[in-house]
Amino acid sequence: MPPIILIAALSYDRVIGAGDGMPWRVPDEYRQYLSFIEGQTVIMGRRTFEIFGGDLTSAHTLIVSRTAEKRPGVVVCGSVEGALARARKIGRTIFVAGGGSIYRQTLSLADALYLSYIKGTFSGDTFFPEFDLSAWEEVKREDHPAFEFVAYRRRVGQAVSSRASSARRKVAGSGRTR
Repeated sequence: MPPIILIAALSYDRVIGAGDGMPWRVPDEYRQYLSFIEGQTVIMGRRTFEIFGGDLTSAHTLIVSRTAEKRPGVVVCGSVEGALARARKIGRTIFVAGGGSIYRQTLSLADALYLSYIKGTFSGDTFFPEFDLSAWEEVKREDHPAFEFVAYRRRVGQAVSSRASSARRKVAGSGRTR
């Protein structure tokens, strides 16, 4: 089964969107994002597609929406489950590229996280979901002038139930403990 990777640019306090876009413009990070998804399968929500759709380098783009009309070069799926089933049949790495609702629905299924933490303070109305950092192993970290890229791989044996039962957890990206 192909791996599922959540890929996102976010602030250190998990902001991923503001209004109909992102509250930053970081061309180097965006080029890195496009290089990761090139030739792969990407799942995203309708609003995210409307923001990034014209630039996508993915071989297969699946939009999760109950209202989006068919568009050339993309497949519209009525649910995340339907999009994942279709993506698995394709057999390429599956990148989940947002938005907030799609990330929340797929976080427990992800094998890896590719997160670009944008340096600075940003306001927004859409957030990447909180996650238990102890369930993930950092496998790569790169510091860039405007962002920090961190790749995480799910630790072996970290099932959904074991993560949910953690009473005290580090909230990734926030620098605080809950």
